[in-house]
Amino acid sequence: MDDEFCRERARAVRAIAEQADPLIKRRLLQLAHHYERRIRLSESNKKDREPDRKPPTEFQN
Repeated sequence: MDDEFCRERARAVRAIAEQADPLIKRRLLQLAHHYERRIRLSESNKKDREPDRKPPTEFQN
């Protein structure tokens, strides 16, 4: 799943949770947290995969 899907799903689940009874609300908020956690993990994995970029060095004559 991509990050945008997870963001939209978390928003939708939170919106539904606002109208739910307390037990269902708690479960829906846990589900939204699950989606948000997947986004954070995905973002941290992307950062880890980026190559280290070194600033260009000037040529010395």
